[in-house]
Amino acid sequence: MANTAQQPTKREKVQSLLRGIRQDIDGYKQLKALLVRQRELMQRRDNAGLQHHNTEQTSLIDALMERAKVRSTTLVSLGFSGNSKGMEILITKLPDTSQQQVALLWRHLLGLAKESQKYNEANGKLLVSQQEVIKSLLNQQPENQNDYGHTR
Repeated sequence: MANTAQQPTKREKVQSLLRGIRQDIDGYKQLKALLVRQRELMQRRDNAGLQHHNTEQTSLIDALMERAKVRSTTLVSLGFSGNSKGMEILITKLPDTSQQQVALLWRHLLGLAKESQKYNEANGKLLVSQQEVIKSLLNQQPENQNDYGHTR
């Protein structure tokens, strides 16, 4: 009688890691497109568009973070550190026929993540500069300026 509640085998765990990496590659491609769109919305100062957009972007980021947690936990359960270094060591333990393909997927994912980080940082700088412009405009009003006929 087979136990249906068995723990996944090492092979199944590695296959799950690879599925997650492929999903994350697709996810980071989507994130890059969303970050480009976010910048366009910010430049147009489309606040309503940004609110809707940011909900979608946050949902995607949450999914990417959750898969990263699962990947980390899976790596630890396989006896590796739950980080990029652990993944690199796991790759060296794979059969020769799989090592190159998995290494390419992993490097591609890391590259997309770094690229997304750069887009996000650029968007953050744009947001800060917009806030500084607004702040300077609000602070340039002279103290004795008339507001609708009333002196301040």
